Amino acid sequence: MPPLADATLQDVADAAHVHRSTVALALRDHPRIPTDTRQRIQAIANRLGYRINPLVAALMRARRSGGAVRHETIAYVTNHATRYGWRPPHHDRPDFFPGALQRAREFGYKLEHFWLAEPGMTPERFRDILAVRGIHGLIIGRMPPGQSSLTLPWEHFSTVALGMTLQSPRLHHVTENHFDTAWQAMQQCSARGYRRVGFVYSEANDSPQVGDRWFGAYLMQQLQYPADDRLPLCPGTPTDQESFGEWFRNYEPDALLVTHSNPVRQWLAMIGRKVPRDLGMVELQDNAGQTGSGVCYDPAKIGSVAVEMLIGLMCQNEKGIPKDHHEVTLSGKWQEGTTLPHRQPVSQSRARRADRN
Repeated sequence: MPPLADATLQDVADAAHVHRSTVALALRDHPRIPTDTRQRIQAIANRLGYRINPLVAALMRARRSGGAVRHETIAYVTNHATRYGWRPPHHDRPDFFPGALQRAREFGYKLEHFWLAEPGMTPERFRDILAVRGIHGLIIGRMPPGQSSLTLPWEHFSTVALGMTLQSPRLHHVTENHFDTAWQAMQQCSARGYRRVGFVYSEANDSPQVGDRWFGAYLMQQLQYPADDRLPLCPGTPTDQESFGEWFRNYEPDALLVTHSNPVRQWLAMIGRKVPRDLGMVELQDNAGQTGSGVCYDPAKIGSVAVEMLIGLMCQNEKGIPKDHHEVTLSGKWQEGTTLPHRQPVSQSRARRADRN
């Protein structure tokens, strides 16, 4: 039988004419299975291209032992100015730690926070502390604003980063699907009758690549609109009140995709416009728990996937800066909110503007 694209344990069992449990034991060289049978099953598994899933293997070891598996503790590493500056209410970004903590426990690991800005902490001291503790796996939390690089003795650790704020070195990372966020937003605008949708970088983002992905999806979706309804980007990355006001008066958008909503609401008020009375708005930054319309992500799921990815690296003893870094993106769900209602017929909206003027 030739190799299979995604050979499973059942495929091996069928080819060997034995039960799946026999295959599982044989692949672990369990003495309950006769040597010749083990060798035969292992040869079949190799021929089919079967590979043990490291996450499943780790979970099964944890269940059999009733305790921790190969590496007892995973380090959750942050570098903000204060010890908990990366968590709400000190920071307005989603908190991935609880989801990572729960998933680590399910695999028999502990997850412990390490603060790199601890007084006296150096990369060498950090390495030595973790070496004494027998810690070989790192989850790197989001970098603080203005920081995009981090120096650590990476060769000693298996590492996965969260989000896209860490640009150097390029590690395996798990992040939100920012392209899909703007794609969903534009589709919702179109479905609700908005025809002149503008894009505003209203505040600087902690990762420029995030903004690039938002804007790329926006431009792709704009191609579905008539040429006269395709609006240029609001000047400035980020923009300011004066630039926004001039751009808005020139192009009169009926909806806005904004990176952050608060400054835009203030600028709109200065020119007598209000959301959602006069125009729709989608905030591209994850607005879970708020009333605005937009795409929301489950931070627990992102933290959970990062742990799964890290355990796979640890089980395969893959350490250091990867030659080919992997990016795992998770798509969010549309939150209805109050800022993007279905658009009123043109005649009614014009009448309201006339009354206002």
